[in-house]
Amino acid sequence: KSPPHHCRSTSLSRHLCIHMDSAQASALKKLISTLKEQPELLNEPSLAFFKDYLTSLGATIPAAKAAHTHGHDSAHDSHEHKHGSGCCAHEHESHDHGHDSHSHGHGHDKEQHGSEDEEEDPEEEDPELMAPDSDPPAEVGVAAGGEVSDADMDKAGEMKMAAAEAASGGDYAKAVECYTSVLKLMPSPLVFAKRGDCFLKLKKPNAAIRDCDKALESNPDSAKALKVRGMAKRYLGDYEAAQKDLALAQRIDYDDAVDGIQRFVIKRCADRQARAVKQKAKEAERAAKAAARRREEARREYEKQKEEEA
Repeated sequence: KSPPHHCRSTSLSRHLCIHMDSAQASALKKLISTLKEQPELLNEPSLAFFKDYLTSLGATIPAAKAAHTHGHDSAHDSHEHKHGSGCCAHEHESHDHGHDSHSHGHGHDKEQHGSEDEEEDPEEEDPELMAPDSDPPAEVGVAAGGEVSDADMDKAGEMKMAAAEAASGGDYAKAVECYTSVLKLMPSPLVFAKRGDCFLKLKKPNAAIRDCDKALESNPDSAKALKVRGMAKRYLGDYEAAQKDLALAQRIDYDDAVDGIQRFVIKRCADRQARAVKQKAKEAERAAKAAARRREEARREYEKQKEEEA
C-alpha cells in the first residue's frame, strides 16, 4: 500500500506519518497543564523520555524537591518524647480543646479526600475489548529447516490456497485448520503470522499472540506478525505493548489500515500517562498536607506543654 504523498520524502518519515487528532492533542494538553502546576514531576522515571526531549531543546528542568519534612517532624517527635510522662500528667486538663481542633482538621481532610477521589477520571470504556481466551496452544508443526519432499511442497501449496480462500470467505476456523496443516509440512514465520491473524478474527487474542511470538522468533522483522500481535494486545487492553509493536511494524512496512488503530492506541497511552501524572500530583499534595498537619499538631502540643510548665 502506498503511503500519503507528503510522507515520501524519506523512508523514516513515510513510516512514522501519524497525524495528531483533537483527542490526542487534548490528552497532551492535560499532561502539559499538570506539569505546569507540578514541574518537578518531570523527574519521575515514567516521564524520562519527555524530560530528555525538553532538555534537547534547551529547556531547564527543575530539580526534584528534597524530602525535608521528615527531619523536621522527627525533631518534634523527639522533643515530645523527652517530656515523657509529664505530657501525660497534664493531658486531661486540656484534652477537649486539642481533641476538638484535631477532629475538625481530620474531618476537613476526609471531605477533601473524598472530593478528590470523586474528581478522579476513570478510564474511558473500550467496547471493542476481547475476553482473554484460554484454549490450549495450537499445533506448531515440525521444526523448520528440515528437508521437504516435492510431494509435501505441493500439498503445502494447496493448503495455503485453501486457507487463503477460507479466510477471504470469512471461514476463519477452516483457515486455521489449513494453516495448521501447512505448518506440519513447511513451517514459516509468515504462515504463523497468517494463522495468528485468523485466530484474532475468531476473537482469540492470546492464540494470535502465541503464533506471532513464534513467527518473530524466526524473523524479528516480520511486519505481519508485529501488526497482528500489536492488534491482539490492543484488544486485550495492553495499549503500551500494542503501541510498541504497531510502531515497529509501521516503520518496517507502513500500512494505512493500521494507522487508525495506532492513533487510538496512542491516545489511550497518552490518557493513561496524564492520569498517572495527575494521580502522582494528588498523592504528593496529600502527603504535603499530612506533613503540615503533623507539624501543626506537634507545634500545638509543644506550646501546650510550655504553658503547663509555666
